Amino acid sequence: MSLNHFRLVLAALAAVMLGACVDSPSAPASPALENTLAVNFDALADEQTAAGDVERAEELRWAALAIRLGVRPTVFHVTNAGVNEEYNAFVHAARWAQATDALRPVSHRSLVAWRRTDELLQVILVSLRSDSAPVLHPYSLRLSGPETDTSPVLGARAAYFERSPQGSAWLGVGGWAKIAPKSVGGVCTPPVTQSVSAPDGVTCQLARYAVEFQIEFAQTRSYSSRLMDPSPPTRRITAAEQDVAGVLLTFYCAQPLSDRGC
Repeated sequence: MSLNHFRLVLAALAAVMLGACVDSPSAPASPALENTLAVNFDALADEQTAAGDVERAEELRWAALAIRLGVRPTVFHVTNAGVNEEYNAFVHAARWAQATDALRPVSHRSLVAWRRTDELLQVILVSLRSDSAPVLHPYSLRLSGPETDTSPVLGARAAYFERSPQGSAWLGVGGWAKIAPKSVGGVCTPPVTQSVSAPDGVTCQLARYAVEFQIEFAQTRSYSSRLMDPSPPTRRITAAEQDVAGVLLTFYCAQPLSDRGC
């Protein structure tokens, strides 16, 4: 994909998502809105794949699956660089029926939060492998490997995006996060107007999570870059503990195919 084409894709995605966010997340979202959000999370996943972050792309595809299966976003409050902001948010957790099938720690869970104001779309992503952990630096959005391995099992990973005509991307470089399960309820119920069910090899249960974080973010060189200058601009984003809706996805195969199941 050429750079100009990539920018056009990002601009179109931003325009769609700016019109798709939940205005009143405490109430059930409309089926049309849910489907639009799911499509946009799939597009975001493609974007992360293009940036070389396969794992984050997978998390976003699971977010799309959670939307399609009936998760209802929660109002979520943060302080962003000293400014109080209200987001829509949910948590999706993943586990494997057989621990030997898991290609990553079985307690994986991710927070997805977003808000829009005029032409600006803001997205916060935080993922954990345990109830709480420090945020790792500086490879929050990179595949781990011999040259980048910073014990991802033990750490939290975070990213913050601002999508606008002058969009920016930020990596979590310090602080800590908590995403602790509180309860697991009944089976997920997609909207009755959608002919959607859990894909083969996947079950979905509604759940609640306690979410809290204090994270320092550093800006990358450009929106599509995952590199930072030696002294990049930084910002602090915090959230007091809140009860957030979500889902628990159980996979019955080692490698689910995007958000379409086994």
